[in-house]
Amino acid sequence: MEKTLKVYIYKEGDKPIFHRPEAMLTGVYASEGWFMKNIKESKNFVTGNPEKAHLFYISFSSRVLHLQLYVPGSHSKKNLPQYLKNYVHRMTTRYNFWNRT
Repeated sequence: MEKTLKVYIYKEGDKPIFHRPEAMLTGVYASEGWFMKNIKESKNFVTGNPEKAHLFYISFSSRVLHLQLYVPGSHSKKNLPQYLKNYVHRMTTRYNFWNRT
């Protein structure tokens, strides 16, 4: 499987929400951080060529997204899904392989 399965990691996204696994290597969300760290460091699974990829990975932390964008006391989390919606829209327009089936 290591010789055939390939994962393309999208490069877009600003730190600290995207591409920062070290932010979440302990606590309840540690599995999220460790998965991100291990997949990014993998020489067997990761490919820089989307044409060779079987899977596509968006390297972001849901916990860090919440910590960065949620306004304490606002009782509203509407900006979190809107942020992700804007990100996904940017990806679908930038990459023609986004919705390949």
